[in-house]
Amino acid sequence: MKLFTRIKNITEHLFSKHLLVTNTSLGVFFLGLGDAIQQNIEKKMYPEKVYENRRTRHMMISGSIFGVGGHYWYRFLDTKFPGTTVKHVGKKLLLEMAIGPPVFLGFFITIGYLEGKPIQESFKEFKKNILVILVADWAIYAPLQAVNFFYVPPRYRLLYVCVLCLAYDIFMSYILHKEDNLKLASKKE
Repeated sequence: MKLFTRIKNITEHLFSKHLLVTNTSLGVFFLGLGDAIQQNIEKKMYPEKVYENRRTRHMMISGSIFGVGGHYWYRFLDTKFPGTTVKHVGKKLLLEMAIGPPVFLGFFITIGYLEGKPIQESFKEFKKNILVILVADWAIYAPLQAVNFFYVPPRYRLLYVCVLCLAYDIFMSYILHKEDNLKLASKKE
């Protein structure tokens, strides 16, 4: 029982006194984990594929940006639209959907930059994939966010998003690196 009390006390401390650091760490951890899982899936599909630590590190760097940005974003939304009325949750969801495309573009540019790609290539990849990403975002993420805004206490919002979006992080890792896998598959043939 003491262990659970200790874990509860540490969690309370992290999610109250050190929320920015906690949210940043969550972003780093979950984007890194999503990429690690995706690379293991790729390894099963293409046994000759080598695990790329650098790629995971790049996803983790993006996760730090996501963590900091998410921290301040949810703080802004909860300050601007306090409470859980349908009207306020609806406004939060509309803003989430509106901010999505620029955030995704930033994600593509950040990963592209870290991987040494020209910015034009990142824009090209973004344009090629944005429709699939938006459909997934609006069909899956928006309903999950409604639950988040209605029921999750503000300080746990980013944790909720990170846990539920692990599959989404795997998907984003796949989207960002599918060209490499297609090249690998064509070499096989």
